[in-house]
Amino acid sequence: MLAPLLLLAAQVQASMVSEVHVFNTVTMSDQQLLRGKGGSEAGIVGALKLPAASNNPAVILLYGPGGYTYELQDWVELLNKRGIATFMVESTNGRVESYTGLRQLAMIRDAYAALAVLSEHPAIDKNRIALIGFTDAGQAALYSGMKRMKELYGDARYNFAAIASFYPNCSFQYREDEQMAGAPVRVFHGEKDNVNAIADCRNYVQRASAAGGKIRLSAYPGAEHAFDLKYPERVKDHSDESFRDCTIREAVKGVMMNETTGRMFHPDNDCVKHDGRWAYNADAAIAVKVELPAFLEQAFGQVQTAQRPAAASK
Repeated sequence: MLAPLLLLAAQVQASMVSEVHVFNTVTMSDQQLLRGKGGSEAGIVGALKLPAASNNPAVILLYGPGGYTYELQDWVELLNKRGIATFMVESTNGRVESYTGLRQLAMIRDAYAALAVLSEHPAIDKNRIALIGFTDAGQAALYSGMKRMKELYGDARYNFAAIASFYPNCSFQYREDEQMAGAPVRVFHGEKDNVNAIADCRNYVQRASAAGGKIRLSAYPGAEHAFDLKYPERVKDHSDESFRDCTIREAVKGVMMNETTGRMFHPDNDCVKHDGRWAYNADAAIAVKVELPAFLEQAFGQVQTAQRPAAASK
């Protein structure tokens, strides 16, 4: 049984094509992004891996200020072996800061810029492009699914086929955030996450679902923040800012208010804690490596079926 699997792995690796793409985006603060104006032009880089010569479904992978990890490479290899192209976008270096800079949503602009790049690539099926974000970038991925963000930064010709967000921060309630653009969204979260509280994400998923959004939450019992990072100490210490006790709403465009104080939110507010913990959870890590590919393949299959009704009816 082992020999055929090794042969298949060798064939996949041999047929893989790697490309590096430099493309334009705009560096913005969260306030600028929410207001839909301002910022400065910037060039960023994406590493594309293509399993096949044509018609590849693809995934855009975003990661936060913690940096690139071995686990992200594991995701690239897992998806490539399933015939899914991966576009790893380096959008953090010198641009995306920690919450002290309030630039967690800035990667939304990068996500839509990357979508346009892949949609024009001759080896990519533009109708089967998904977005995945982890931790800080998980927040950006999640809210990329907002209709408001799509209208501000997307191209009407291109759409995400699916969006996956890993343990995002849902403490911030944005104007019209329950109105979604249409792509199915899956949130993967740990029940014991004390960096980004799962309760806030449950609340958001319920609100968006009630408004007609195609969004679901997968909760893993006993799992903490960054549950799929086997060696989280390589990228982060075990003390992280947490907004789990904060209630923050966008009062007017780009202005985030602390509901408790009635004033503009700032990261030094009393509700912000500094005891957030990152911890690997083997059960959750194994489970999500089954759930995420299944979610993507279902979304890609639905798009493909919708595009080819004649073949489906045979």
